[in-house]
Amino acid sequence: MSDDLYSLAYFSRNTMTGPPAVIEAGIGAILQVARDKNRLAGITGALLFSGGCFAQVLEGPQAALEDLFETIQYDPRQDNVTILHFHPISARSFDGWSMAYAGQTDAMRDQAVAASALGSPGEIATVAEGQGFLAVLTDYIRRREQANPPT
Repeated sequence: MSDDLYSLAYFSRNTMTGPPAVIEAGIGAILQVARDKNRLAGITGALLFSGGCFAQVLEGPQAALEDLFETIQYDPRQDNVTILHFHPISARSFDGWSMAYAGQTDAMRDQAVAASALGSPGEIATVAEGQGFLAVLTDYIRRREQANPPT
């Protein structure tokens, strides 16, 4: 396994149930663990949650991403995990963000972003569509970064 810089993007469906406050607490727990572990592993990325779906981009050493994705695939808080891409990159898109987050409330304020980025796993069938998702998510996070410092 190589330590070259890679990007991994995936889409999944949320399986957490309960009122919005319970879902938000569950996502908060995911983010806290991700931010702590990603920092140690040299992983950066962003998570988008909307419409009952997650979309995430992770960047870092190939071996670290492979290990992390093994855990992600078996996380009971999601199912239908669909890889959009996994390939080498020359530079990070989310440098400085151990795990940026765009939540359901944020996405609902910007319906165009949610509609562009989150169809369904079955609708994101091509690499081009996966790259389109990455472009939308990157742009959205960068706009939010202007208002909120990286964590």
